[in-house]
Amino acid sequence: MLPSLNRLVLMALSVSILTVASLASAADELPVTVAPDDAHLNYMGRWDTRDGKGPRCEWSGTSVSLRFHGVAASVSLKDGGSNYFQVIIDGMPGDVLHPGAGESMHALATGLPEADHTVELFRRTEAFGGPTQVLAFHLSPGAKLLDPVRRTRRIEIIGDSISCGYGNEGKSQNEHFQASTENAWMTYGAITARDFDADYSCIAWSGRKMWPDDTVPAIYDLTLPTDNTSRCSLEKSPRPDVIVINLATNDFGHAIPDEAGWTGAYKDFIKHLRGLYPGAMVYVASGPMMSANSPQLTTLKSYLGKIVTELRDAGDKKLAQIDFDPQNIKNGLG
Repeated sequence: MLPSLNRLVLMALSVSILTVASLASAADELPVTVAPDDAHLNYMGRWDTRDGKGPRCEWSGTSVSLRFHGVAASVSLKDGGSNYFQVIIDGMPGDVLHPGAGESMHALATGLPEADHTVELFRRTEAFGGPTQVLAFHLSPGAKLLDPVRRTRRIEIIGDSISCGYGNEGKSQNEHFQASTENAWMTYGAITARDFDADYSCIAWSGRKMWPDDTVPAIYDLTLPTDNTSRCSLEKSPRPDVIVINLATNDFGHAIPDEAGWTGAYKDFIKHLRGLYPGAMVYVASGPMMSANSPQLTTLKSYLGKIVTELRDAGDKKLAQIDFDPQNIKNGLG
């Protein structure tokens, strides 16, 4: 799925990087402090709340937003220095925030008209960048918090680098990975969620598989995927209406995996999801990175078709297959 021309223009407008040095003075001037657990904040995706200083996130596409009446907003964060965030002001992409290592304060929006505004901070980078912690928000003098607008739809994408946005803003397919060129806000899942005005959750990690090793199912239940103690009660979390599983590119990258082992693991994972989210529509997908008519892609589609047929025959009617068109090198390679 490719962004439209309008989205490409927006993407081009959002390339500037915010630094601690350039923004600390502007952020320090905002006197109204909003605690990280304030009910007016809208956290989307998985956030670990065990630390009383503030929630922490690692998964791609996690975000926090704040509605207020005022003219400026800033945020205090704690980060390891590897992550990037998209700042979104009233639904439009603004600057890209690179917090740097340690605790720091950053301006998100300044010089806004005196009116109601929504400011969102959206994690562009994936889990191996480590956790980011929200410590506080800060607003302009006299600013008033507003109740968040809750969406009624929720989409979850489960996958690998395709879903993370690995290298999707790189200059070419030959460029080595840089955290600054990974943009989860411009992935197919995030774009789709915006088009349907849905909350978004992305459980993806570059290079991960379905089976037999280095798998997403092994870390799916974690709030912070680098912390095995962070298992969350997913049955108590907001339930997705739609789940897309886009895992196979790394499984089939070098050889075709054993059918019984791979399809068995896939069916077990779907059953796990079904236990958590019995009402969700689940799509199993073949991604765009395998060559058309290759043995790998042909076999993958066959495996997925058999999985869907077997589980639907067993009674799971909310299950279907999506086959993404193979990528066209003329459009660039992420």
